Amino acid sequence: MHKRNEAVLKIRDVSKIYKTKGAFFGSKGKDVTALNRISLDIFKGEIFGLVGESGSGKTTAGRLIVSLEEANSGKIFLDGREIVALRGRARKEFRRKVQMIFQDPYQSLNPQRSIYDTVSEPLKIHGMGNASTRKDLARETLQSVGLSPPDDFLFRYPHRLSGGQRQRVAIARAMILNPTFVISDEPTSMLDASISAQIFNILLDMRNRLGVTQMFITHSLAAARYLCDRVAVIYRGNLMEVGPAEEVIRNPKHPYTQALLDAVPKFGHDRDARRYGSLLTKDRDVEEDVGCAFFPRCAASDEDRCGCNTPGLSPLSDGHFVAFFLLEATHEA
Repeated sequence: MHKRNEAVLKIRDVSKIYKTKGAFFGSKGKDVTALNRISLDIFKGEIFGLVGESGSGKTTAGRLIVSLEEANSGKIFLDGREIVALRGRARKEFRRKVQMIFQDPYQSLNPQRSIYDTVSEPLKIHGMGNASTRKDLARETLQSVGLSPPDDFLFRYPHRLSGGQRQRVAIARAMILNPTFVISDEPTSMLDASISAQIFNILLDMRNRLGVTQMFITHSLAAARYLCDRVAVIYRGNLMEVGPAEEVIRNPKHPYTQALLDAVPKFGHDRDARRYGSLLTKDRDVEEDVGCAFFPRCAASDEDRCGCNTPGLSPLSDGHFVAFFLLEATHEA
């Protein structure tokens, strides 16, 4: 689906640390590491999944890519250009090419603006078209996300739409500028399963018909398996496993990926699906910020090695990488 030699987005050793205030006057707040020196390539025309629990740092990664926040260290490149260094016209073009679809369709739309005003606003900001052509493009874009006939929706307000319809409007607003890279941050977490499937199919159509490269942020391995070409599994700001989606989910190597799969409910014929048991029944009491981030919860770890050192991503096969010392030792042997 994509060409491996065409990395649209490159993330290199990116870290993001949030400073927190103390709970009481005079007390010192504790720094929170949201991302810890992560590096990724996202290739042209693929849907790349970033998978992890709440608080894993996946939304922070998305916000850094669209420049809603800045990294403390490291660099992010789009089409070979470092995004922090962009200024003037190049910065405005970046804003057009990179769009984000947010998690909550109830909060991401202004309740005082009609659907037409919401969807066409990016065109006005970027000085594209006139009143007539903007309306035509708004109609076409609403039609493409399944809001049909579009004239029934143009002058409604968000409160008159369902959650699924609002999220379609949010997608239309992102797509009307014809972006090359789109980040979807848990776009179906507030929708039921049938509507979620429809949203997934819109994202697939964006990839298949328009060639839009995408990052799909999710806590759901099932959604990642359905949508994504490749996935990265992230835990407390650290990349644990990266590889082809089907391979990572069918044959997970990191204990955290295995724990995520164990957490997926098993129904019907899936009840006898393999269980990995990679979590300790009780977390270890360890000094924070020492050793592997997953060590306190990991049943498969080596106390001497994993408790004192942080593993980097090591290749297992073509395109499949895992940050796990014991797997490295097995692989080397």
